[in-house]
Amino acid sequence: MDTPHKYLQNKGIAASSSFGEIKSLLAFAQPLFTLRKKTTLITDGEKFRGLYFVHSGLLKQSQLKKSSENEIITHFFFSGDLIGLDALCESHYCGSIVSIETCGLSLIKFHDIEDLPITKETHIKLLKILSKSMRTEHTRLWRTLSQSSDSRLAYFFITMSHKFSKQGYSSNSFRLPMSRQEIANYLCMASETVSRIVSRFENEGLLAANGHEYFILNPEGLADIAEKA
Repeated sequence: MDTPHKYLQNKGIAASSSFGEIKSLLAFAQPLFTLRKKTTLITDGEKFRGLYFVHSGLLKQSQLKKSSENEIITHFFFSGDLIGLDALCESHYCGSIVSIETCGLSLIKFHDIEDLPITKETHIKLLKILSKSMRTEHTRLWRTLSQSSDSRLAYFFITMSHKFSKQGYSSNSFRLPMSRQEIANYLCMASETVSRIVSRFENEGLLAANGHEYFILNPEGLADIAEKA
């Protein structure tokens, strides 16, 4: 059977953009700045002013349901991610971006893609990053619509494992700053369902959880559950 990392690669799950992919973009970035925890970086509909590169920390992208004012989380941004890729076509940001923990960011400032003073090679790299981001989101939406709650949550954990591994951290022991409610929102589940499944995964020896700390004990077992339709 494929390892969880191979499983993710085979299913088209993209990790954070590698530094090599965006190195030429960062040459045009403004100085690094700090965004404190629970601070709004971007408001929904705000005019596009460039891409933000996440050096450290975690942020969430969300929108509000007009009917109920409930938050819908559409994306989590980790270290190595670019914020604002989905705003290039409409020239305004889609959803609000708020820091879940203190973050280090830099702005690659431009208004239109034609204005970005970079080479043809770097434009191609940016297109590849865009493509990877779209593929990741399409995969997430497919799983949300078609897979069971167990499968979605197992897939989420092995995706997080892969992200931390690509950043040079442990793939089996990591801290997720987002709350259970935020994880549930992102996966279109109830928070009680997330807690119940986490408890069951613990009882089955698949993982251990202590607050925001997670320890994957059986990655192959989680991958098996994630693969189930």
